[in-house]
Amino acid sequence: MEGNRKQQQSYFDAIGLPHRVSPDSFYGRMGSRIGKLLRDDDLKEMYCADNGRPNLPPSVMAGALMLQFYDDVSDG
Repeated sequence: MEGNRKQQQSYFDAIGLPHRVSPDSFYGRMGSRIGKLLRDDDLKEMYCADNGRPNLPPSVMAGALMLQFYDDVSDG
């Protein structure tokens, strides 16, 4: 069962603190464009719609994979 990404505001915006990630960095650019780069609808065929419990949204998993590759780190 496919989970859905929920749009939310930044924690830093909510409490009035400045952002620590530079908007010009890879992370800042990815964060501002992730909704256009990775859309759940584009990845939904990878998941069974009527079997199992809700998963993490495919866009979140794909974004984590991109960051893992960028930083050259493993997940284990």
